[in-house]
Amino acid sequence: MKEISLQNEAWMTPKELEAQYGITEGAQYKLRMNKNYEVSACNNPIPFVRVGKRVLYYKSDIENWLLS
Repeated sequence: MKEISLQNEAWMTPKELEAQYGITEGAQYKLRMNKNYEVSACNNPIPFVRVGKRVLYYKSDIENWLLS
């Protein structure tokens, strides 16, 4: 699958998130799955949006999430 580069720097792909913040794609997957469970070890799941099959992260949401 060809990785499409986003022109808008406000959004990040999972690979860009891993490169910038060191959160592996596997860890991102697990953190996204926490959103699906009411009772989880993580009360603050990683903020993301899904556009079709693509997962995107809004940079300011990730920075706020990391600070919380």
